Amino acid sequence: MMAREPEVFRSKWPEGIKEGEHYEFLCDDKGADGKCWFRVFVANDGDVHLCASEQMEPRTKDVNGSELDAIYSYFPSIRCRTGAGGGRHRRTRQALLWLADAIRRDNEELAKLYGQKSATE
Repeated sequence: MMAREPEVFRSKWPEGIKEGEHYEFLCDDKGADGKCWFRVFVANDGDVHLCASEQMEPRTKDVNGSELDAIYSYFPSIRCRTGAGGGRHRRTRQALLWLADAIRRDNEELAKLYGQKSATE
Protein backbone atom coordinates (compact mmCIF):
# COMPACT_ATOMS: atom_id res chain seq x y z
CA MET A 1 0.00 0.00 0.00
CA MET A 2 1.39 3.39 -1.01
CA ALA A 3 1.67 6.09 1.61
CA ARG A 4 -0.63 9.03 1.15
CA GLU A 5 1.12 11.88 -0.65
CA PRO A 6 1.71 14.98 1.48
CA GLU A 7 -0.61 17.86 0.61
CA VAL A 8 2.37 20.16 0.09
CA PHE A 9 3.06 18.34 -3.22
CA ARG A 10 -0.44 18.90 -4.58
CA SER A 11 -0.66 21.51 -7.29
CA LYS A 12 -1.36 24.88 -5.72
CA TRP A 13 -0.27 28.37 -6.71
CA PRO A 14 1.19 30.12 -3.63
CA GLU A 15 -0.56 33.39 -2.82
CA GLY A 16 1.64 36.38 -3.67
CA ILE A 17 3.73 34.59 -6.32
CA LYS A 18 3.57 36.23 -9.74
CA GLU A 19 4.46 34.93 -13.18
CA GLY A 20 7.33 36.77 -14.82
CA GLU A 21 9.01 37.51 -11.47
CA HIS A 22 12.18 36.23 -9.89
CA TYR A 23 12.62 35.63 -6.20
CA GLU A 24 16.20 35.99 -5.06
CA PHE A 25 18.29 36.17 -1.96
CA LEU A 26 21.92 37.00 -1.44
CA CYS A 27 24.19 34.38 0.11
CA ASP A 28 24.48 34.77 3.89
CA ASP A 29 28.27 34.31 3.74
CA LYS A 30 29.37 36.02 0.53
CA GLY A 31 26.31 37.94 -0.60
CA ALA A 32 26.90 41.29 1.05
CA ASP A 33 28.46 42.65 -2.12
CA GLY A 34 25.73 41.20 -4.34
CA LYS A 35 28.08 38.78 -6.05
CA CYS A 36 26.67 35.52 -4.70
CA TRP A 37 22.94 34.76 -4.99
CA PHE A 38 20.22 32.14 -5.31
CA ARG A 39 17.21 32.70 -7.54
CA VAL A 40 13.89 31.09 -8.40
CA PHE A 41 12.32 32.53 -11.55
CA VAL A 42 8.64 31.92 -12.29
CA ALA A 43 8.22 32.34 -16.03
CA ASN A 44 5.11 33.73 -17.73
CA ASP A 45 4.26 30.22 -18.95
CA GLY A 46 4.35 28.80 -15.41
CA ASP A 47 7.69 27.03 -15.81
CA VAL A 48 9.95 27.45 -12.80
CA HIS A 49 13.71 28.03 -13.16
CA LEU A 50 16.28 27.53 -10.45
CA CYS A 51 19.72 29.12 -10.54
CA ALA A 52 22.51 30.07 -8.19
CA SER A 53 25.69 31.89 -8.93
CA GLU A 54 28.84 33.34 -7.51
CA GLN A 55 30.79 35.92 -9.46
CA MET A 56 33.76 34.15 -10.94
CA GLU A 57 35.82 37.12 -12.00
CA PRO A 58 35.70 40.88 -11.57
CA ARG A 59 34.04 43.10 -14.11
CA THR A 60 36.32 44.21 -16.87
CA LYS A 61 36.26 47.19 -19.21
CA ASP A 62 36.06 47.20 -22.97
CA VAL A 63 38.27 49.35 -25.19
CA ASN A 64 35.95 52.35 -24.65
CA GLY A 65 36.15 52.04 -20.86
CA SER A 66 32.60 50.68 -20.45
CA GLU A 67 32.12 47.91 -17.92
CA LEU A 68 31.50 44.43 -19.28
CA ASP A 69 29.45 41.86 -17.43
CA ALA A 70 31.33 39.26 -15.45
CA ILE A 71 30.82 35.59 -16.25
CA TYR A 72 28.15 35.17 -13.59
CA SER A 73 25.74 37.42 -15.45
CA TYR A 74 25.18 34.52 -17.82
CA PHE A 75 23.98 32.16 -15.12
CA PRO A 76 22.92 28.58 -15.76
CA SER A 77 19.29 27.75 -15.17
CA ILE A 78 17.50 24.48 -14.52
CA ARG A 79 13.85 24.48 -15.55
CA CYS A 80 10.88 22.49 -14.29
CA ARG A 81 8.15 22.73 -16.88
CA THR A 82 4.42 22.67 -16.26
CA GLY A 83 2.68 19.38 -16.99
CA ALA A 84 1.12 20.91 -20.12
CA GLY A 85 4.62 21.88 -21.28
CA GLY A 86 5.98 18.35 -20.97
CA GLY A 87 7.21 18.65 -17.40
CA ARG A 88 7.81 15.37 -15.60
CA HIS A 89 8.73 16.66 -12.15
CA ARG A 90 5.48 18.08 -10.79
CA ARG A 91 6.45 17.69 -7.14
CA THR A 92 9.81 19.39 -7.67
CA ARG A 93 8.13 22.23 -9.57
CA GLN A 94 5.63 22.65 -6.74
CA ALA A 95 8.45 22.67 -4.16
CA LEU A 96 10.21 25.40 -6.16
CA LEU A 97 7.02 27.49 -6.13
CA TRP A 98 6.93 27.11 -2.33
CA LEU A 99 10.63 28.05 -2.22
CA ALA A 100 9.87 31.20 -4.24
CA ASP A 101 7.17 32.02 -1.68
CA ALA A 102 9.58 31.45 1.22
CA ILE A 103 12.18 33.74 -0.38
CA ARG A 104 9.51 36.41 -1.00
CA ARG A 105 8.35 36.24 2.63
CA ASP A 106 11.92 36.33 4.00
CA ASN A 107 12.75 39.36 1.84
CA GLU A 108 9.64 41.18 3.03
CA GLU A 109 10.43 40.37 6.67
CA LEU A 110 14.06 41.47 6.37
CA ALA A 111 12.98 44.72 4.75
CA LYS A 112 10.68 45.42 7.72
CA LEU A 113 13.21 44.40 10.37
CA TYR A 114 16.33 45.98 8.96
CA GLY A 115 15.13 48.34 6.28
CA GLN A 116 17.19 46.43 3.75
CA LYS A 117 16.01 46.05 0.23
CA SER A 118 15.52 42.61 -1.20
CA ALA A 119 18.00 41.26 -3.71
CA THR A 120 15.50 41.91 -6.48
CA GLU A 121 15.13 45.65 -5.83
